[in-house]
Amino acid sequence: MPRLLDLSDDFLIIGDVIRLCDNYDLGPGSGPVDLLIFDTRENDAGLGLMVASGYKAGLVFAVLPEESRFEKKPGLSKAWLIENWDKWFVFTYQGGPVPIEGTVILHWNERMTVETRHADRRPA
Repeated sequence: MPRLLDLSDDFLIIGDVIRLCDNYDLGPGSGPVDLLIFDTRENDAGLGLMVASGYKAGLVFAVLPEESRFEKKPGLSKAWLIENWDKWFVFTYQGGPVPIEGTVILHWNERMTVETRHADRRPA
C-alpha cells in the first residue's frame, strides 16, 4: 500500500480508499479508518468520501469542492488533497489535523474484502 505522500499517480479515482492512520472521530492512537472515494453525481461538486470502516461505516464523511477534481482525468487531485489536508482531515474532538504521514492508499483494483468471524456471531 503506497503512502499518500509517496504516491506516483497525480490523482485518486472512484473506488480507491484513503486509509487514515487514526480515526478522525476517536482521536490520536485510535487506529485506522477507511474512507471510500465515490461519485457524488453533482456537476458543481467534487468527489465524495464515505466512511468504509468502523462504527460510522456507510456515512458520508465529506463532499469535496469542485476544485478538488483532477483536471485531466476524472478523479481526485493528489496535489489538492495534500495542500488542503489540514482543512478537511481534522480530529472531531481533539482538534488538529489527522497525521498525513501515515495515510495510505488502497487502489480499487488492488484490494479485497475479507470476512472475519467473531465469537458473538451466529452461523448463518
